[in-house]
Amino acid sequence: MHIPLNSPQEVGRLIRAARKAERLRQDDAAGAIGVSDVFLWKVEKGSPGVRLDKLLQVFHALGIKLHAEVSDETAARYHVLASPKPRRTRKRTEDSLA
Repeated sequence: MHIPLNSPQEVGRLIRAARKAERLRQDDAAGAIGVSDVFLWKVEKGSPGVRLDKLLQVFHALGIKLHAEVSDETAARYHVLASPKPRRTRKRTEDSLA
């Protein structure tokens, strides 16, 4: 099911619902995820300004998968940026060997 997330409060509501669906207490979930119970409380409350890496950690641990709906042009540019760049080799000259 797709649930639009347009505010920190909606993100918090989703995380709380996922935690409750797993029948986890907030402190137990925080410990299992590897975040503090204060952090998880703030996220569930919808506090702005939480660390994105920790928020993604919470999503992953609760089985929430994120997908972005973007235009075809944005997707194409994303894939170009995500592809590995060939390594440039520096041409050795006699001056650099001296």
